[in-house]
Amino acid sequence: MILAQMFGSSALVWDGSQMVPAALGPKLKSKSRTRSSVLAVGDGVEVERDAEGALSIVSIAPRRTSLERAGGEGREPQVVAANAEQAVIVTSAAEPPFRPGLVDRWALLAHRGGISPMLCLNKMDLATRDEAERMIADAAIPLPYVLVSAKTDSGIPELKETLRGITSVLVGHSGVGKSSLLRRIIPEEQIVTGALSEKSGKGRHTTSSARLYSLPEGGLVIDTPGVRSVALGGTISTSEVASVFPEIQDAPPCRFSSCTHRMEPGCSVLAGVQAGAIPENVYARYRKLLLEVIAP
Repeated sequence: MILAQMFGSSALVWDGSQMVPAALGPKLKSKSRTRSSVLAVGDGVEVERDAEGALSIVSIAPRRTSLERAGGEGREPQVVAANAEQAVIVTSAAEPPFRPGLVDRWALLAHRGGISPMLCLNKMDLATRDEAERMIADAAIPLPYVLVSAKTDSGIPELKETLRGITSVLVGHSGVGKSSLLRRIIPEEQIVTGALSEKSGKGRHTTSSARLYSLPEGGLVIDTPGVRSVALGGTISTSEVASVFPEIQDAPPCRFSSCTHRMEPGCSVLAGVQAGAIPENVYARYRKLLLEVIAP
């Protein structure tokens, strides 16, 4: 079975055809008091049924992939979703504005956890296709993407096709319309949506915890709460930052294996930028992300 949603010490699990309630077994309940990431939505779990027929979760299968972010000062990393093959980074063309830096951070976390990232640009009712594609190109976002509008249904068939037959996790900034997209993708589900705050222009959280949904066309999707920032946490290596940018990741080896591609002699990335093989806007995005996650 697959963990679909947590409610303290109880949960919903997906048995392949429906969601059924289950409680944490004694060992897992004890661990969950001291660790926040014992269980994550998407985990494969083993359950047992007691004499009254109630289910309890007794063990967790090893995770194939995981999407995790920093858990705050002094806290262990938080596993946002487990065993997803694809991370759908939902952004908006406007209201709130497109935030390339947040896309980079989610892409880094996806690569780090063994998940393939893609971009979903929502609210295409507020921009033309040319404007949206120019935003993506100007920001040097090197991800496959779909352009959609939850308001008009534009692009929803293409989005559904990218989700078919696999497990995907939806992530994004508050207010970009993840819940509205889910209502289009799974109209039979009761999914709460919200609006932007009139005072701040920022999104209100309408998803309070991660939850797994079964898609009519086949496949599973994990919806996650919207965020206003993405804390990476831990020690981020130069190679992990480079994984977000194919032109830099695929550059020839540098003279020094520890090269950060900023000032070192014999750096093939800097040579590539000077020669025009690596676009300057790609290098600028790499350098910006690098300086955000490691000390200069």
